Amino acid sequence: MSGNILENIAATKRREVAAMKKLIPFEQLREQVSDVSREVISMRGSILNHEVGIIAEHKRRSPSRGEISPMSEVGEIAESYAKSGAAAMSVLTDTPYFGGALTDLAVARVAAPSLPLLRKEFIVDEYQIYQARIFGADAILLIAAMISGEEIRQLNDMAHELGMQTLVEIHSLSELKSVPHDADMVGVNNRDLTSFSTDISNSALLVDRLPSGIVKIAESGIKTPEDVKRLKTIGFDGFLIGEAFMSTLDPGGTLRKFIDDNRVR
Repeated sequence: MSGNILENIAATKRREVAAMKKLIPFEQLREQVSDVSREVISMRGSILNHEVGIIAEHKRRSPSRGEISPMSEVGEIAESYAKSGAAAMSVLTDTPYFGGALTDLAVARVAAPSLPLLRKEFIVDEYQIYQARIFGADAILLIAAMISGEEIRQLNDMAHELGMQTLVEIHSLSELKSVPHDADMVGVNNRDLTSFSTDISNSALLVDRLPSGIVKIAESGIKTPEDVKRLKTIGFDGFLIGEAFMSTLDPGGTLRKFIDDNRVR
């Protein structure tokens, strides 16, 4: 993919949302949300209450790695993550770049009813937040590199109005100003979304600058239990991990090893 990858993804996502609005008008989504009675599970609370707060991700492919696990069944993965001790699950719902689907969220919700679910998506419009609530998400991702600080604040407020929590993702110190004071979690992405290059040391550079009291999540490039141990030592509460699990034959078993290796002895 040429040029700025994130700009390409954002343009694709805005076209997608515009097309979906023609098929299902926003007002129809609002009506559907009013019928959703399921109580949201606190992802923030789950991470803080776990000895090792791993957010295990379902990912079929990515622009940087290509195919990872194209035939994986999200329901089976969700069930294995829940049984193996994940604090939460991240479900990629982007289709063109990651091979996910909004229906994956609904399948994961049924398979793991007590596991907090994050809709991992490139969110550019409140329409996507309503979708997330309807399809079973407990939290949404907001990416500072993709949308403005004002848009993040508006979308953060909308998610809270619908009872969901927010994970606001930053990659650089300059993006920290985009994190709303009432965001539930802040994530430091070790992957530069303009190029998709990854450097896990980015987490260490930013952790001390994150707001005190907010749940701190390290994202991307976490490949071993030792990586989790190091990141935990410097102050991170949670760890979003996908490829290290999904590139194995037993994602749930690999997750369990990460947790076992990081238990307090």
